[in-house]
Amino acid sequence: MSQLSWNQFKNPGSEYSPMPFWFWNDQLSKTELKKQIHDFKEKGVEGFVLHPRIGIPDNLEYLSDAFMEFVKFAVIEAGKLGMHVILYDEAMYPSGAANGKVVERNPNFASRGLKAFEQQLTFQNNKFTIKRSDRLVALFLVRKIEQVIDSKEIYCQYPLNVEIVEQKHVENKLEFTLRDELVDQFFQSNNRNIDEWMLVALVEMESEGTIRGVHEGQDDGEIHAPRSADLLNPEAVRMFIDITHERYKEVVGNYFGTTVFAMFTDEPDMLGRNAQKGLIPWTSGFENNFFAEGFHIEDLLALFFELDKKAEEVEEGYKRALHKRLLDSYYRPISEWCEQNNLSLTGHPAASDDIGLLKSFHIPGQDVVWRWAAPEDEKGIQGTHSTAGKCGADIARHYRRRRNINEFLGVCGVDNNWNLSAADMKWYIDWLAVRGVNLFCPHAFYYSIEGQHRSHERPPDVGPNNVWWPYYQYFSTYMKRLSWLMTDSVNQAEVAILTKDDYLPWKAAKELFQNQIEFNYVNEKLFVDESVEVSDSLKIANQYYKVVILDQIAWGKYHPKVRDTLLEWVNQGGELIRVGREAEVDGITQLDHSAEMIEHIKRYQTVQLDEYYPDIRVSLVEKQGIYFYLIVNEGEEQFKGTVGLKEEGGTAIWDPWTGKQKEAYFQNEQLYLELERRSSLIIAVDPNISIVKKALDRETRLSSLSIKWDPEKTPKKSNYLQWSKDKLVSWTTVDKLRHYSGTISYYFEFDLKKDIFPIADAILDLGEVYEIAEIIFNDHFTDVQFWAPYQMSIPIHALKEGTNQLEVRVTNNSANQMDQLALPSGLLGPIQLIIEHT
Repeated sequence: MSQLSWNQFKNPGSEYSPMPFWFWNDQLSKTELKKQIHDFKEKGVEGFVLHPRIGIPDNLEYLSDAFMEFVKFAVIEAGKLGMHVILYDEAMYPSGAANGKVVERNPNFASRGLKAFEQQLTFQNNKFTIKRSDRLVALFLVRKIEQVIDSKEIYCQYPLNVEIVEQKHVENKLEFTLRDELVDQFFQSNNRNIDEWMLVALVEMESEGTIRGVHEGQDDGEIHAPRSADLLNPEAVRMFIDITHERYKEVVGNYFGTTVFAMFTDEPDMLGRNAQKGLIPWTSGFENNFFAEGFHIEDLLALFFELDKKAEEVEEGYKRALHKRLLDSYYRPISEWCEQNNLSLTGHPAASDDIGLLKSFHIPGQDVVWRWAAPEDEKGIQGTHSTAGKCGADIARHYRRRRNINEFLGVCGVDNNWNLSAADMKWYIDWLAVRGVNLFCPHAFYYSIEGQHRSHERPPDVGPNNVWWPYYQYFSTYMKRLSWLMTDSVNQAEVAILTKDDYLPWKAAKELFQNQIEFNYVNEKLFVDESVEVSDSLKIANQYYKVVILDQIAWGKYHPKVRDTLLEWVNQGGELIRVGREAEVDGITQLDHSAEMIEHIKRYQTVQLDEYYPDIRVSLVEKQGIYFYLIVNEGEEQFKGTVGLKEEGGTAIWDPWTGKQKEAYFQNEQLYLELERRSSLIIAVDPNISIVKKALDRETRLSSLSIKWDPEKTPKKSNYLQWSKDKLVSWTTVDKLRHYSGTISYYFEFDLKKDIFPIADAILDLGEVYEIAEIIFNDHFTDVQFWAPYQMSIPIHALKEGTNQLEVRVTNNSANQMDQLALPSGLLGPIQLIIEHT
């Protein structure tokens, strides 16, 4: 096995560091900034996303000289330490408003939307008014019965026909009036029933949307919430770039491309938050983008009303036009600015499956927040948000982007509070890595948790203000190792799932996950952009697909270029599979249900387990001539069994958590693995080395020694002694510790007799623990365990004949203090030493 690869994996460089959001949410000081930056570095966190956040006082105006002085100081300090910085392009979120400064400079740049107004027609006084800042896009006379518009009876006036409509200014409004005599003629001469007719006006207007700002009174629903900008208007976006990006360039531009490597844009929202009801995103002239998709003026009605069952078709066309416009007006100009200034554009769109909008990102990304994806209730493999990990990773693979980012852990506590365990944090890291994410952005490290408005603004702090912070080096190193693995490697998936640009189906994906068949999402823009090559495989960048699965999306809804390319590929040997019945199409293999699909493509399993285990996830990549299988247990039960591999060669087991290599053992010619909950392993296979299949020797003799709690033997320095009696209990049973979060030490003594030696291996099993256990054995540090099972290997040299001493330092959950909860805490046991004899 390559020593170079092992050394790089074991000690990955700083470029693979997690890049947490660092919430600047209080009065800043250079002393405190420097202290926190050095603290990050000490814990293995070698970078950060500099994120202005609500809580910054009014006297420190966003982008002011005073504010930017702190930005410059932080960037310079990070540079001195060889750390990395991503700048964030907004004063909180969503991006694009510059904390309202875009609209302050030009009120015409406020975000806009389209709304339908309807009123009953009469023979007289058919009048309606709009604000001077509004724009009448279209005016219709329609026959409407029971909410359905008769498509044969639509009369449109666009642009306005002055013979039908009078228009005049009334104060700050525009007033439109249908001429009574023409209305009378229209109905009486054609014998129409006026009671069935409506006047429908489609009006473009300010959305009145806002963003979450950084100063007091600027949060959602508050009076000073900053106005959101019109992201569909290129001039508004240019002003946003001038105000924000150019300002950062002015102050820290000489660090671009070195210390500062990217700019983060976050969930751009075309209407803004808390916009008027009934609006859809729009801007001046956007109807022309809509018409370019092959629609006519009357088709706009289908965006608001039932119209000959055209709503779905029109909605699809509208979304296509909207995506194109947003790419052209917002994402592309910012991407080009970043490229011209030696930066990468990173961040993510608003929706979990907006894969098409990621085209302009140099480091595409997504976010996993609000515990929408989670260990419980299969939330990691079902529902729209279960696609968020692969969304950014797969588009990066297909557009040859080296890195992809995921902002994760934001409000991911069990009840959207501080109740996020270290075990769950590990689950999220594994969940992302096995889906291909290689740049981890923990949400978030808080500059301050002073006051409820800071400590509980999208909690928890997953860094310095959490009880696990003293041990964070374990997590930062782990993320670096997984990032190294998933960077500059080529994924070996042979199965693809076809997607829309704004929808990633998940039902077939769930079955593939549960059967260890690795796949990637392929979106339709890749076909439209001619990024797909056809032979016996479907080639996209470095990916070669043998099977493409159609799931939850009708064949006819894909772009014609997608359909033509895939059918051409089928003629050259490709396999196109439809799960679920619809109208048959020549060349598509129709399968009734997912079980049939799995049986049909089982030969593409990435690994073959000796029995069905639906919680094992796997990703196979090739890097530096070695094949690496990342195996993750997303479930709650231990996996124990054999694993069949696609590749053959010299085989080793790499543990990304401990940074140790393990011997590979085989049973019945298959690799044998044991994988506990919250565990992961990497199987490294070097095809240039001959495989040696070392048989698993299962014959061992075990004995166990119970370690009893005896408070009388506990040193007086133990703060546990003050409230314990004769057994181990949860801290929450003691009034003064009910809401305590922190660390308490337990001390034990036990004897090992001479006849127990020699010892081949020893495992300390702590039983039930809440939640982090650090052990110090005979005054030698041994290990830290963050999740069940709390079993730790004890070095043989640490054991001695006679009296042995054990200290167990237990750290519980921050939620007990921060949320005044009473979650179980402490060491409950039973405790035993399991000994394997030679």
